[in-house]
Amino acid sequence: MDEPTDDHSGSRGGRGRREGHRRPGLPLLLGLLATLAFAALFLLVDRAWERQLAERHHANLASEVASKRTRLESTINSLVHATIGLSAYAEARPGLDADEFARVARRLYRRDPGVFRSLTLLAGSHIHFIYPLEGNVEALGLDVANHPQQAESFHRVRQKGQTVVAGPWTLAQGGTGLLVRSPVGDGDRGEERASQQLHPMSLYSMSSVALDFDEILRRAGFDREANELQFALEGRDGTGPGGEVFHDPHGIADGAVDFRQTVSFAGGEWGLLATTTPDAQELARPPAWWVFGLAGSLALGALTWRMSGHMRDRHRLLSRYHSLVNNLEDATLVVRGARVLWTNPAFRRTTGLAAPPEGRIEDFGLFHPEDRGQLPRGLDFSEDDPDPNGHQVRVRMADGAWRYHLLRWVPIPWEQAGATLLILVDVHENRLLFEALAEARDLQQAMFEAMPGHALVIGDDGVVRRTFGEGRMTEGGGAEPSGEPDLVGHAIEELLPEDLARHFRGVVAKSLEERALQTTEYCLPAGVLHPVSGRSDVFDADADAGDTRRWFEARVRPIAAHFEGRGAVVWHALDVTDRRNLEERLQTLAWQDPLTAAANRAAMERAFPRMASRARRSGGHLALIFIDLDRFKPVNDEYGHAVGDQLLRKLSTELGARLRAEDLLVRLGGDEFLVLTGPLDSPCEVRPIIERLNAVFETDRELSLEGGESVRVSITASIGVAFYPEHGEQLPGLIAAADQAMYRVKGEGRNAVAWVDEPGGSIQPLE
Repeated sequence: MDEPTDDHSGSRGGRGRREGHRRPGLPLLLGLLATLAFAALFLLVDRAWERQLAERHHANLASEVASKRTRLESTINSLVHATIGLSAYAEARPGLDADEFARVARRLYRRDPGVFRSLTLLAGSHIHFIYPLEGNVEALGLDVANHPQQAESFHRVRQKGQTVVAGPWTLAQGGTGLLVRSPVGDGDRGEERASQQLHPMSLYSMSSVALDFDEILRRAGFDREANELQFALEGRDGTGPGGEVFHDPHGIADGAVDFRQTVSFAGGEWGLLATTTPDAQELARPPAWWVFGLAGSLALGALTWRMSGHMRDRHRLLSRYHSLVNNLEDATLVVRGARVLWTNPAFRRTTGLAAPPEGRIEDFGLFHPEDRGQLPRGLDFSEDDPDPNGHQVRVRMADGAWRYHLLRWVPIPWEQAGATLLILVDVHENRLLFEALAEARDLQQAMFEAMPGHALVIGDDGVVRRTFGEGRMTEGGGAEPSGEPDLVGHAIEELLPEDLARHFRGVVAKSLEERALQTTEYCLPAGVLHPVSGRSDVFDADADAGDTRRWFEARVRPIAAHFEGRGAVVWHALDVTDRRNLEERLQTLAWQDPLTAAANRAAMERAFPRMASRARRSGGHLALIFIDLDRFKPVNDEYGHAVGDQLLRKLSTELGARLRAEDLLVRLGGDEFLVLTGPLDSPCEVRPIIERLNAVFETDRELSLEGGESVRVSITASIGVAFYPEHGEQLPGLIAAADQAMYRVKGEGRNAVAWVDEPGGSIQPLE
């Protein structure tokens, strides 16, 4: 029995020894497997990290390129408007002369002398005016239509009738610059007159502004290029991407470029090329990362006994991952290739759609056809790298409506295979809000730029907080133009005389207290508080040249919310000087005879009721004296109407000088005058007035003719006199009565005065 027992024991012991020999190898094998698995996972994570760093680095560089493009567009567009404005001014003033052009061009030039090289106005195809003349005289008379570099852009302006940005080219006055050309009105009109001699009423063909190209690049930030980017520009003369390369300091245009963008501006397009430099930032990971990978591999090799536990943990994590995806609040799909594998409840809840198992995305009709261009071809998301920023696309709802969603996709493991997770975040309301805000911002900016006059934001403490209007709204928000004082931060008392500052403070306080619009008018010397706008001297040609005062009409409206922490108003002022001058001029023309400056009949009709009322209250009379010059027509026939007009003006001046302050001299027309006296206590009081008037006709008149000659004329008058209220209580009847008396004088030999009495009344000769 001992032998079998020993054999069994030996056999069992042999198995135990064999198992014992295997156990040391199993942990080693598991350790090696764990080390290899961790190393592989580490390398995958490293690759993903490297990829993320590369994507982030690429996105940063793309943002830098877009920033350069935006600043270049903004810089050029802000300068192109100067040319358009110069063309508009030339169209409005076809008789523009050299002095007026220099004044207008100087105002534009002083806005930014650092970038403006010259401003020119072309007559036909030749440069007719240029500012400044210093350094640019050689460009005068230049035939642009036949210039080897500038002819193409010149003809393009004439053909299209639109603003064109040409160049950059070498300028006739030296240096390199952009030429911004804009047609004056209808571009063909200047072509028709190109071969004609220019005269003051000729039409100019176009305006041209030369801009310093290097200064434009500096303002757009191209002098501060990032160490990792090099830039080039193509599309000379605004021909757009693919055109001639004109700025390539690093010679990158001949090779492959990493970024291409279009620089759009009024008058053309450029292509912006950018590439990374050879010494671009390396996507290196820190040394500690590699130490971690090595240490992790060794640690996992030593912890072989935990391999099975890690597998179980991984299984639990995957189950949890699926559960989390299923519970996402945003609409989510899992796709493989171009097929839908699964949709979460949020997708079905938000869209009302249910994808059939293994259905194709193409057949699903999920995305708007116009948005397909920004999605992978064939909607196969597995063949396209995901965009970390996502794409805004329109997604179809069950009722047929389209809503904007932000689409992001990422590759994921799904059921022991690869798949793509599509997440749709509803951004429809945000998109609509953004568009509304953008429209409101554009409208506000347009209103600020187009708003006439000058506006201030004044706080309840009387301090100017902001200025805008008349093109003063800039990126900085209300910066004053060059040459104008900076008002922001100054109190009204520092800017205005004491009495006017007190008035301003009172209007501001009243507007804030009543929370209502206030209006006021005030007068200021030119350039005080409000910038000097372009003056029009059409209606104030007779004004004193030394009078620089300007009239302003202000509308003061309180701001509903606090501005910079305190109550404030918007003080919007319009220069109404020209309007007031026009009103005064029109009022003068309405009541004044244009030849003699005496009052006209309208003025007498306006004054008669007031003077008659005074006479009634005092129980007095008014006298209407009708004066008709004798034999005035022969003066016109013999010497001409110019001499006759001169005689009428002299007689009017002397007749007015012999009247009292309350008497009114009226030229009725031709050689007829009326005198409406002020109230008289007795009709006899009119006799001294008639005697003084008659003295005007007793002296011969010496009148100057053209050529320096002079003539002497002697003029008498026939006078008829009627009284209010005896001969008429209304002005027409009174005039008719005096007229009849005057015609009695005419019929009996002239040069006398007749009084309106009964028929056959007396006629007294004038001595």
